[in-house]
Amino acid sequence: MELKRGGSSLLFRYISREFLISFSVAFVFFFLIFFVNSILLLVQRILLKNITFLTMLEMVALSMPQFLIYTIPFATLSGASMVLGDMNSNNELLAFRSSGVPLASIFRPIIIWAVVLSFCTFFVADVLHPWSNKIYRERLTVLMRDMPTFELESNSINTVGNIMLSNGVVEGSSIDDVVLMNTDRTEEDKTITSPHGNLELIDSISFVYRLDLSSPSLLMTDSTNPAKFLSAEGESASFFLDFSDQVPSLTSTSPTNLSSRELLSFIRERNEIQDKDRLEFHTRREDQGLRIASAARLSGWDGKDTSGEVAGASEELMSMTTPPTNFYGQYYKAELMKKFSLSSACFFLSLVALPLGLMRLKYGKLAGFAISLLIAVSFWYMLFFAQLAIFDITSSPYLLIFSPNLVIGFLAFILYLLMRKAR
Repeated sequence: MELKRGGSSLLFRYISREFLISFSVAFVFFFLIFFVNSILLLVQRILLKNITFLTMLEMVALSMPQFLIYTIPFATLSGASMVLGDMNSNNELLAFRSSGVPLASIFRPIIIWAVVLSFCTFFVADVLHPWSNKIYRERLTVLMRDMPTFELESNSINTVGNIMLSNGVVEGSSIDDVVLMNTDRTEEDKTITSPHGNLELIDSISFVYRLDLSSPSLLMTDSTNPAKFLSAEGESASFFLDFSDQVPSLTSTSPTNLSSRELLSFIRERNEIQDKDRLEFHTRREDQGLRIASAARLSGWDGKDTSGEVAGASEELMSMTTPPTNFYGQYYKAELMKKFSLSSACFFLSLVALPLGLMRLKYGKLAGFAISLLIAVSFWYMLFFAQLAIFDITSSPYLLIFSPNLVIGFLAFILYLLMRKAR
């Protein structure tokens, strides 16, 4: 029995409305999970330090797209699970099916919205996120230039590379009571003190500063011999400090924040490098094989002892078992496929929600949300471990990064068969 056109349209609008309401609730939940903790850290470290409220809002808005990449797929799963679970617990699914409405007509609005949200996620990952990251970096550079000591609070201690910096009162770029100590494990411990210093940004891209000290005093001691030391004084001294590690890492120029076009360009470059490395690898293996064969022939013809040469070549040949893999090539490929994996996750995660919606559960909407939360966490962990494993394989990581979607799709297929058989 087929639905008439008017009834089909009414059903589509009804399920779409319920799905979008549930999706919105889940979206807010997941967005707060991914967003709030990082933003609170950002506000604490930068945004509340002598900048306007509008600038703070702008910086927060520019950092949002990176969280939407995860929020939209997980909210799609939760929205589908909640609406179907609620319809099932209220016997709406039973009423629809008793009226001759096929499951395909009930599932169709959710699948369509899942596909739409997949394209939205890809747009965020491939266009909005790289663009916002670029603008964020530009704004951050301006803030760094205008507030060169924003990371240095009065009477605080900061670690910059292998240097520990202790300071007194900070006013603008002026610093009092400066103490510099090396933290690396060497025999010589160095400590520099100065009553006054001035910190100036000299590289706004790499966030490198120059610290000019007046009347510095140097003390060098030997950790192996406490009685041995050296002291010196001077009129002035300058140090270069790399604060790049001190800058919040919400956005950066890493492959995660590049567009697919930029990633493809880098992948082509890395593939060329990898091809050259592998050609050299196979050439060396062939050379070692020829060396072994040549040494064996010499030993057979004139009785010359070539066992040492054969053993050395054989050992080197045995150590060359795996062709070299370009580290950054794997990284770029994984990040490229991650865009497609997270985007298509909206579709695959919605598929697993369909058979779950046929299960008879109390508190349908709440139960659906709980189940979707469990699946979302499982998907995130699968993607996380897939990213860790890309450097342990020599083949392309594309299939590995996409594997969480395939697992979820297979799970949806099995659940659908079980639910259908149970009915």
